[in-house]
Amino acid sequence: MRYFGLRRAAMCCGLALAGGAVAQQAPGDPNVLARSLANPLASVTSLSTEVRMAAGQGLGRHGLVNDVTLTKPFELPQAWAIVTNTVLPTTIIQNSAEFRGLGDANIAAVLVAPPRDNVFVGAGVVTVLPSASRAGLGARNWASGPFVGVGYQDDVISANLKLSQGWTLGGPAGQTRTTLTALRSQFSAGLGDGWSAGVNGEADYDWEGTGRARWTVPVSLTLSRVLTFSDDRALQIGGLITHYAMTGGPQRAVWEFGLSLTFVVPRDYFLR
Repeated sequence: MRYFGLRRAAMCCGLALAGGAVAQQAPGDPNVLARSLANPLASVTSLSTEVRMAAGQGLGRHGLVNDVTLTKPFELPQAWAIVTNTVLPTTIIQNSAEFRGLGDANIAAVLVAPPRDNVFVGAGVVTVLPSASRAGLGARNWASGPFVGVGYQDDVISANLKLSQGWTLGGPAGQTRTTLTALRSQFSAGLGDGWSAGVNGEADYDWEGTGRARWTVPVSLTLSRVLTFSDDRALQIGGLITHYAMTGGPQRAVWEFGLSLTFVVPRDYFLR
């Protein structure tokens, strides 16, 4: 019933921090921009779409998921910043009308401290809005909780570790409550000419679940390249392969294969 809804709630927690220092809008150098896009906390305004194909064994394990994400930073005095991420997922599962439609919207707002010696920290709040069009696509509850993270980035390597906790704040009677702890790790390396490769690990623990179904543990390999058109307009094209070491329940794919497009736009393109 919560094939993709539970993971979408966890992803919102994970989108709050990735490797890199908070910086100005990235210039036209594709390698510089690739490093900035490795860090959703950098002051880069972007709109991305990520389409993933789910593959596994059994009913309800095949289909497509599309996540649309808007990243919008707000700069503060003395190099502080607030970075927001808004994610809206859409799901289409083969031979299952229950798993077709919009998922829960996820919003993260993180206060980022000025980086020191290539190390940075951030803390904020993540919120899940009950926008799912069907019960199987989300928890259909209001949920929120804290987020903390720490990361490191130099001219080649980006690495980070993030921890968040979400609780149900309210929703329809009889709906399953959300109590989710999410741990995220990410490592990426620049390969030159705008190319980068990385490994992402996730571990979600659903306190409302039972047995092995409480755990969702995917590991992803990524490869991407940035194509620049001007100092403030660019496109990142990427691919990913994800394997679920623990699937979090009977209705989750074992593998996912994805393609992502991230459009970098001028800083004031969405709100000034």
